Amino acid sequence: MTAILTNREAQRHSDAGMQQRGLEAGVRPWLWDLSAFVLLVGSGVALRLACQDLPNFAPVAALALVSGYFFRSAILALCVPLAVMGISDWFVGGYHWGVMAVVYAVLAFPVLLRSWLRGTFELRGRRPAQRLVPLAGLIACGLFSSLVFFVVTNFAVWVAFDTYAMSWSGLAHCYAAAVPFFRYTLAGDLFFGLVLFGTYALALSAVRSPEPLGELS
Repeated sequence: MTAILTNREAQRHSDAGMQQRGLEAGVRPWLWDLSAFVLLVGSGVALRLACQDLPNFAPVAALALVSGYFFRSAILALCVPLAVMGISDWFVGGYHWGVMAVVYAVLAFPVLLRSWLRGTFELRGRRPAQRLVPLAGLIACGLFSSLVFFVVTNFAVWVAFDTYAMSWSGLAHCYAAAVPFFRYTLAGDLFFGLVLFGTYALALSAVRSPEPLGELS
């Protein structure tokens, strides 16, 4: 009888260990991913509509960053910014289809930074200096995303519209005219990125998870 109980206890410990290792490896039920997807898309649409009076101040690129970091599936992560843009544009309205396609693609681009972000945004450090490393990595990804958006979308505007001359000087004028909007883009990407990842870090701290679920793939 003792041997049977010992075997059962060992099996329970083994099962618990497997569950813990599965959790650490990022294995989550499909319902967890679905809930996170709905939450991110719903909040993204609401925030973009609420901030539409501020040009280019939007949470979409930051949502792409956090989706790429969190979801194991890159396709699911890409669907978050695309769904936010598609749903909110239904209310905001559209414009030149070619420029819209470029905007959608560039706003989904931060998902591709998932490997870089996972390598820097680790929440295990306890010392102040160790906590600065993930913050610096997050800010670097946000800055890079903003810069890519500025360069690519304004080039698309220069090509698609006849507002500026099709010359190097015309392109320079196009970029110069977009600088005020770039400030809003940069502010939005950094603000919403810090809020989203800060909320994620606090949630992990509250449940005392050993490490972010999305760090491992």
